[in-house]
Amino acid sequence: MKKVTLGFAAAAVLVGLSSFSVPATAMPMHPVAPSSEIIQARYHHRKVCTVRSVVTRGPHGRRIVKRVRVCR
Repeated sequence: MKKVTLGFAAAAVLVGLSSFSVPATAMPMHPVAPSSEIIQARYHHRKVCTVRSVVTRGPHGRRIVKRVRVCR
């Protein structure tokens, strides 16, 4: 069992080393866009709105709860 495992490991090393000797075949580069076709990317800031509860006291000490929308 030990010899089989060592054999597989040696075969993997040999396959790995042989792949370095083969020249790399890279994909051809895409043509570079001329300067007149510049694409402008815009970054949108979305409004982030939350609803907060504001608790105040009325004229007779009663609790008044308002729901206030806060956007930033």
